[in-house]
Amino acid sequence: MAKKERCFCGSGKASKNCHRITSDSRAAHLFRLFDKLEQSVEAYFESNDVKPQCFSGCNNCCSDFFAVSEVELEIIMDEIHNTWNEQEIIDLYKKVMDNVRTFQTEHPDLDHAVRTQIDYEGNLSNFKSFNGGKSRTSFPCPLLNEENGKCTIYNKRPMICRTHGTTHYVDDKFKSIESAVCEYIPSRLQNNEVTPNVTNYQMQYDDIVNVTTEKGSLYLRKLPIFYGIYYFASNSAI
Repeated sequence: MAKKERCFCGSGKASKNCHRITSDSRAAHLFRLFDKLEQSVEAYFESNDVKPQCFSGCNNCCSDFFAVSEVELEIIMDEIHNTWNEQEIIDLYKKVMDNVRTFQTEHPDLDHAVRTQIDYEGNLSNFKSFNGGKSRTSFPCPLLNEENGKCTIYNKRPMICRTHGTTHYVDDKFKSIESAVCEYIPSRLQNNEVTPNVTNYQMQYDDIVNVTTEKGSLYLRKLPIFYGIYYFASNSAI
């Protein structure tokens, strides 16, 4: 009998009963990075006399417009199809279809960019439907349980959900530009002073989720979660 492959994470479980991925896959490298990131963030707040300004029970940022990588979407879909029951999946797909239709109506310009451009998510102010500094859709992430306010795939959540508000990274283009992180964190620059710098982790994340060859790095288009789930569910090209 062939020996069962043990999960890369060290749990001792068979891969099919744990993370369900091979040890050298992009997903495995991403999970390893998430572990290092969370240990670093936890150590920062334990060793400094500060607390993260984000607090349990708040999910306002779950309505922000943000995009995630292909491999993160694959991790999410694997989690859904291996741990959710049939009715939960059906309900999610119905919600996603509603989200897509609403988004197309409220943000036709950004919807067009999502479908046709690779690097569209950098500056929402370029889109008329997001003028005035708005960054939110009229609906939350479809993976948010709106009854208890918790993420339904919390342990498999993307990088942006692990870092937003509780960390910062340095971007020379926006190094001294002030802005609000959210209504509870009005100063991005002040938040930078009381949160860990995760620039190194962000760079590692970019290396993992994009494709690197001998000729250089290939940026892979990211999608908002609701569009990503829609794509996988419908198996149709965007």
